Amino acid sequence: MRQILAAEEVSWYDVPGVQLLGAVLGTLLLLAAIRSLFGRGGR
Repeated sequence: MRQILAAEEVSWYDVPGVQLLGAVLGTLLLLAAIRSLFGRGGR
């Protein structure tokens, strides 16, 4: 008999904290990519 966890019933996209974390990480990765394209710090 398998017990169903509450986390399995909720999609990851429905959790506000996951959306916020994804937005922050995505922004940081985008900024890092742009900085690496134009050189470190632009100096």
